[in-house]
Amino acid sequence: MEAMKILMEKNVTVSLTLKNRIRRFFGMSYKSVTAFDKKALVKLSYEVADAMIAQREKIGEDKL
Repeated sequence: MEAMKILMEKNVTVSLTLKNRIRRFFGMSYKSVTAFDKKALVKLSYEVADAMIAQREKIGEDKL
């Protein structure tokens, strides 16, 4: 579960217009749009899952 949280945090992009970037710079209130790149998140999730399975199989072979 923690791995998914980390992947989602790294995959988030915050979109700001130039006007909102200036407002943020001066500490004024601004609006942002948060987006997830679903394809990249899925790809990273599969890579993590494959690595976890490989590690589990390696540990299982070491026990035998």
